[in-house]
Amino acid sequence: MRLFLVGMMGSGKTTIGRMLSSVLSLPFVDMDDEIEKRENKRIERIFAEEGERYFRKCENRLFRELLSEENIIVATGGGVILDPRNRELLRREKTVFLKVEPEELMKRVDIKNRPLLQGKRETILKIWKDRREFYEGFSSVDITSLTLWESVAHVLFEVLEPSEAEIESPAHPVHLGIGVFKDVSKYEHILTTSRIARLYEDFFEFEPLILPDGESAKSFEQIFQCYDHLVDIGFSREDTLVGVGGGALTDVAGFVSSTFKRGTGLVLFPTTLLSQVDAAIGGKNGVNFAGVKNLIGTVRMPDLVVIDPVVTLSMDPGRFEEGLVEAFKMVLISGRGYGDFLDHVEKLRDRSLRLLMEFIKIAVEEKSRIVSLDPEDHKRRRVLNLGHTLGHVFEAITKVPHGVAVAWGMEREMCFFKHRNMIDERVYEEVSETLEKIVDIQRPKISVKRAMELLKNDKKSYSIHVDRIDVPVVRKPGSFEIVQVAPEELLEVI
Repeated sequence: MRLFLVGMMGSGKTTIGRMLSSVLSLPFVDMDDEIEKRENKRIERIFAEEGERYFRKCENRLFRELLSEENIIVATGGGVILDPRNRELLRREKTVFLKVEPEELMKRVDIKNRPLLQGKRETILKIWKDRREFYEGFSSVDITSLTLWESVAHVLFEVLEPSEAEIESPAHPVHLGIGVFKDVSKYEHILTTSRIARLYEDFFEFEPLILPDGESAKSFEQIFQCYDHLVDIGFSREDTLVGVGGGALTDVAGFVSSTFKRGTGLVLFPTTLLSQVDAAIGGKNGVNFAGVKNLIGTVRMPDLVVIDPVVTLSMDPGRFEEGLVEAFKMVLISGRGYGDFLDHVEKLRDRSLRLLMEFIKIAVEEKSRIVSLDPEDHKRRRVLNLGHTLGHVFEAITKVPHGVAVAWGMEREMCFFKHRNMIDERVYEEVSETLEKIVDIQRPKISVKRAMELLKNDKKSYSIHVDRIDVPVVRKPGSFEIVQVAPEELLEVI
């Protein structure tokens, strides 16, 4: 694929181009940088010594060269679109105009090494007026109010061809593919979050009910609001409720669907990596109560889960990595792709779309397989709690994000079993080092008394009535069992 980014100076063509290069594993060329390398001069000096006309010749010559490359992402020089022949060539390519309002550009732009500005940001307005018609001849993505990663996701939704991957999901149907998130436009009764409504407003054909972002949505106050809304619109048992958002939102949608009128249709569009590899798969729906995470809940398999890795690219740094923790958990439990994950963890952090597709597929298929063998969560399914026994305690006390807490929980639980010679030292070190590469595992002091209270109330502590709790142990990748542990012994490692 050849992708050309056009736009005003300061619109982020270089930064976004590099990020797209990382995501798509394609070479990236910034035309201004390339001209400076070839001329061995800064642009400002080229203008001063050779003149603008010479610079534009260099620009046009380089542009024609890049058109012969098979796969490349190009941040075009500002003058490329001034030539009508170039504009015609760009219309034959995948070209995206990164639109930023001039007022915002004036805040962003660095006037150094920009001869056309001549030290005045106000000149941007004139340049914008002169070139606006040229820019608006191409597909545009308005990134004025978007973060860099949000901008990357929107560009990819604009340029990537739809593609789907076959996925084996015996627990319930799952569609995995590039561009399938756009199918949300087909549905009417949607629950979503404030952030998703802001980012993907144009994807919704019908007005959604908007809930708060994050865990605050998982309260009975919000559940009752959903019930009121469904009553008001005359929602029937034959209708389908559609949850579009992260794990908290899909939990709420699943809970509401399974309890309203004793059950309705349910389709989920998970938008975070964590929800795609874990929360939206398997039919468990929880609501937080009395300070305990997911204390009240149901088990209700969705009719369909639609997973598009592109939408996860819009996540903020930190939140994206939480999903990698859960993906790694499934790789560790199943053994599938374990070595590849260790080898490519840095590329996964850089959001390689190819690798994301690969490991989302593994995580979904393996979780679905385990869920299908134990849909009601009686025994085998409890291996999915790896890292969550202590992780939920850590999350409740410290209020760190869920993925960070699970990473801490995985490392501490495996440390516990390593000390009891149930895990090989090498496996523990590999897992610990990999988790450290994904997130910053914090280790603050925790009250053992408070931890014990939370452990006794956690929904995962199934055997607490006999003073033992079920904890999964992965002896090596792909080999696991559930063991019973005295809680006071487990808490020794915190």
